[in-house]
Amino acid sequence: MNYNIYYLHFILVFLFISCTTQDTQLEQALSLAGNNRHELEQVLTHYSHSAKDSLKLRAARFLIENMPGHYTLEGDIINKYREKIYADSNASYFSKRALEISMTHMKEIQQVSRKQEDARHIKAAFLIRHINLSFKRLEEYSWLQNIPFDLFLEYILPYRMGHERIDLWIDSLEISPISLEKLKHSDDLKYTIENINYNLQLKNLNKPISNDLIYQLCKNYIYNDCRFKAIYNNFYSRAITIPSAIDCIPYYANRNGYHYWNITMSPEARNTTIPMALERKSSKIYRRTYSRQFTLTPKEGEYIPEFFQDPFYKDVSNEYMYTANIHVHPYLPVKKTPNYAYLSVFCNLKWQPIAIGELTSTGADFKNMGKKLVYLPVHYPKRQMTPLHYPFILNLNEEIKYLIPDTLAKQNLRLYRKYPLSNAIYNYNKQLETTIIELSETSNFKSPDTLSITSNIAGTYCECILNSKKLYRHSRIEIPMGCACAEIIFLDSNNLPIPVQIDSTFIAGFDGNPLTNINRRYNTPNILANFPHPVQLSKIIILPRSDGNGIYPGEEYELLYHDLKGWQSLGRQIATDYYLDYNNVPRGALYWLHNRTKGVEERIFTVDEKGEIRFY
Repeated sequence: MNYNIYYLHFILVFLFISCTTQDTQLEQALSLAGNNRHELEQVLTHYSHSAKDSLKLRAARFLIENMPGHYTLEGDIINKYREKIYADSNASYFSKRALEISMTHMKEIQQVSRKQEDARHIKAAFLIRHINLSFKRLEEYSWLQNIPFDLFLEYILPYRMGHERIDLWIDSLEISPISLEKLKHSDDLKYTIENINYNLQLKNLNKPISNDLIYQLCKNYIYNDCRFKAIYNNFYSRAITIPSAIDCIPYYANRNGYHYWNITMSPEARNTTIPMALERKSSKIYRRTYSRQFTLTPKEGEYIPEFFQDPFYKDVSNEYMYTANIHVHPYLPVKKTPNYAYLSVFCNLKWQPIAIGELTSTGADFKNMGKKLVYLPVHYPKRQMTPLHYPFILNLNEEIKYLIPDTLAKQNLRLYRKYPLSNAIYNYNKQLETTIIELSETSNFKSPDTLSITSNIAGTYCECILNSKKLYRHSRIEIPMGCACAEIIFLDSNNLPIPVQIDSTFIAGFDGNPLTNINRRYNTPNILANFPHPVQLSKIIILPRSDGNGIYPGEEYELLYHDLKGWQSLGRQIATDYYLDYNNVPRGALYWLHNRTKGVEERIFTVDEKGEIRFY
């Protein structure tokens, strides 16, 4: 690497060694070190004697000035787990190290552990060794030639990935010479840093740590969780000297849950793909960094949500999507203004703060917000989330549309679902339209009455209405080949379900559970369903394979709308059909249909002037 272009920086960076009263980030870190200050100063001094070490001096300064807030978790439980992890003689060092890093991100562990700040405990010898080895890799590996130095500092140089114990993992993990040799004889020009990632392997990467031990320590297999999988992948990338980071969506804006993934920081091209996010939407995307991104200065006693207390998250939303900068003003004057306001999204059945802005008497500014989403502006007086205004939609044209309920203009709603209807469920239902149903008084089906589906209800279920007083004892059902059916319900003249006698092969279609299915395959016989006695039928309902988020008889639901005080109930109902009717519903509001019996997949929605429902 050519150091000459950096020599001019040497004089400037050398000046920090002298004692100064300036409130610089470096001085703050040195002050925090307390009795360990001399160890950090020793590192700085070590690289201050030669202009050839100017970059290493910059690297040392970068690590030290951003050190506050980085720490090792210590405690009886985590230390006991460490003993068990490193006692596994079969697993590779990498696998054991990765599991320790992952476990330090578990809240159950964090809550019973104490923090050992790096600035107060890290030793000069360790930092010097780590910096030297990092630069050795920088100089030796061809894919790092001419890499921007800021990328090296942030995404290759850091010595820790979580709150694990500090050790020289960089000295213990080497790239396989075979993969290096293979790369050496390849056409380097066709490689980018991103696809080199898939061609390099660690040396002596033997067996992974046993699943039994992971289950024993974590109570589950944590690598099924995207967060811990990203931690694992990020550590692997750093171990093979690929600049990488962890990006995350703390809360989805149109679904429950969160998402984390590992991203290669390639200077050749931007990667804006969010792996495994499917049709889920984000209002904000953050990147985990080593460097400190901001410092909050709340008023005395002001509550700050946990996510925003962490200074190591960088907003990278505009690297992935088109965003908008917006200003939100309070609907009513704020009597005691906290320092900060938040935009929240509806996730996991409640509002979750996702963006922060400084709050003044005129409101708050929020940068890089995802569009075509619903937000609720809030603040935290007396530690309680309190709306600053009505919920609003941030439209694609960056216009804010507040969802203000009109209690003087009412509407009637018929609701079929509490969650968006997916294309898959809609297609399953369309397939069922060609179902053939035969009804007979006798088991030999001599001269049966043949029925066809007469209605596809809102894309959520099919029904056939009978206007005959004829009595039947037997039914034969032919669902389309390759189609999946969740439930078949026969209703008598009083609209009550009729029990049927059915072959055990098809029990899933008559068990009352919309999440179990009959799958019609080749050579599968038609379904024979017999009634206990001759019955007059009023209706036959067929539910497609689904997610269980429709409306089901016997379950209790509550419709709510949002005003300045939060969610307001429009009443509870126990469903008697596969839809719900609500009357006298205020227009123009944000709504939420909550199943009080079961389930967690529920989304907020709006209703337009034509009565069309749109989920968010």
